[in-house]
Amino acid sequence: MSFNIWWLILYFSIVCQAKAHYSLRDFKQISSSKYQWKYFDYNFGSDEKRQAAIQSGEYNYKNNVPIDVDRWNGKTFVTILRNDGVPSSLNVISNKIGNGGPLLEPYPNWSWAKNQNCSGITSVYRIAIDEWDRLWVLDNGISGETSVCPSQIVVFDLKNSKLLKQVKIPHDIAINSTTGKRNVVTPIVQSFDYNNTWVYIADVEGYALIIYNNADDSFQRLTSSTFVYDPRYTKYTINDESFSLQDGILGMALSHKTQNLYYSAMSSHNLNYVNTKQFTQGKFQANDIQYQGASDILWTQASAKAISETGALFFGLVSDTALGCWNENRPLKRRNIEIVAKNNDTLQFISGIKIIKQISSNIYERQNNEYIWIVSNKYQKIANGDLNFNEVNFRILNAPVNQLIRYTRCENPKTNFFSIFL
Repeated sequence: MSFNIWWLILYFSIVCQAKAHYSLRDFKQISSSKYQWKYFDYNFGSDEKRQAAIQSGEYNYKNNVPIDVDRWNGKTFVTILRNDGVPSSLNVISNKIGNGGPLLEPYPNWSWAKNQNCSGITSVYRIAIDEWDRLWVLDNGISGETSVCPSQIVVFDLKNSKLLKQVKIPHDIAINSTTGKRNVVTPIVQSFDYNNTWVYIADVEGYALIIYNNADDSFQRLTSSTFVYDPRYTKYTINDESFSLQDGILGMALSHKTQNLYYSAMSSHNLNYVNTKQFTQGKFQANDIQYQGASDILWTQASAKAISETGALFFGLVSDTALGCWNENRPLKRRNIEIVAKNNDTLQFISGIKIIKQISSNIYERQNNEYIWIVSNKYQKIANGDLNFNEVNFRILNAPVNQLIRYTRCENPKTNFFSIFL
């Protein structure tokens, strides 16, 4: 057998193997839940305190909606949007179980949840944990539709739950000066060292990207057409149930290798990015910033985002009830975007995604120990007011990143030989 024929046979065998695995991947689902709830309840300390919270209106199980998740040293954080009947927005999952599911406990304690005179925490969409064991909390200061406190950044030392920093976002930075709207929802933290840390903040209703420099507590508000919703895509449909949103920039993820900040306006089919070196390497002018990406590259709206060490960018695909991905080492083309998990039940509106390293006892997995953590919340039913609290509504799911992307275009073609044939 000639050398060329041998290589031809090898090539086709690899392609067939990869395609066989790929066809199986089409049906892979994240179906098992790490945590699940019919509704949320809290560890009030006693039944008497719980009943008092119910009678006063402080707690109403129907109004508690989860958005984000994060993990640190065995603790699982969950954020709940503040509304009437929501006693705490920033929480950890306790080891106690209620009728609705695992009970939540306010973090760091109940005094922060009470938020007297705006000294505590009002409402948190998403959080971030950096490599210095700091929890970055983005508090939008809004309860329901009412602005009750200034937007702020609150930072805790996770090793002792002590407050490290509490910075109010200046009013002229926090709001859209034309519309008067504000709603900061997503913080992305970039730490070069303990002090040289930057936070990129999405304002979903004010259509802006806010940049915070931890070294000098300075803020800058940026605007771009890429932060604004597309009127063609304000209608959302999940499992034949529809609702409308005029949401701008929301889901974001930062690549530590390229320093690209990936984002999209929620009510759009776009995927955009901006290289953060423009912000961190000296002074910059807003008019000189280069925003890049692709319009109408997606076929549905994309929600929360997270990126792996190998460059796999994950995002919720709303109408598909699915998890999509694209690897930044491939061209940003639709053919390189894949669905790696789909489930019409468990993946109804992915509102939060994190990629978290976990220590594995398997020596073969220690170099590839990233896990994806997902919150799904059936937002279509929240928007339409038809949640059934007798069934599971809210879930936290997780899965190994490598298993999700194996034999797909979401693998890094520079490091996985087989993926170049996909």
